Amino acid sequence: MNLRELFYSRMRSLGIYDLSKGTQSLVCCEIESYLRVLEPLFDEIEWLRKNAVVSSCSPERLAQYERMLAIPVKQQIPEEKRREIVQSKMAIGPSDFHREGIEQSLSALGIKAKVEEMPEKGTILVTALEIADSSMTLDQAKEAFQALMPAHLLAEFVTGGISFLEFDQLDKSFAQLDQMDKSWSQLEMMGIEEWQKGGKQNGQHI
Repeated sequence: MNLRELFYSRMRSLGIYDLSKGTQSLVCCEIESYLRVLEPLFDEIEWLRKNAVVSSCSPERLAQYERMLAIPVKQQIPEEKRREIVQSKMAIGPSDFHREGIEQSLSALGIKAKVEEMPEKGTILVTALEIADSSMTLDQAKEAFQALMPAHLLAEFVTGGISFLEFDQLDKSFAQLDQMDKSWSQLEMMGIEEWQKGGKQNGQHI
């Protein structure tokens, strides 16, 4: 029930006014004068209510959230995945930037990763092992990762894939690659053991 319907419903419940459609009674004119001001106000309140929440905001408002949080605006990424990235970053607090917290944050984005602390280099090494969304490229996964990290935290993002030399030695044809029924991102993340025996191995930089 919208505001107009609610207004007239409440007035009809009194049983003392003629509120028939088209009636130009004094009370109808008064109601219409109120609605002329209140309807635009309630529309604005409804817009604010809807767009204040990432899960229900408009695509335009979602892009504003992304720019505010320094997240690359990628229209080719599914909208629901973009909403998850924004929600994940908004949910991160200063105390979440430790190994388990980063792994959980990446998991929320659909990126299964292993985080290794490297205090001697003043950085962390994040190895992406799997991307749940097959439409997400490695570059997009890297951008999502960088958007999660604070500017002061040095982090290196790598994949568990194989080198070009190792791939060349496998001597796989395009027909064989097609038969594996995997996206290019998934193929790039497969380690040499997975190619040969189904296992995984840490690998090269993205």
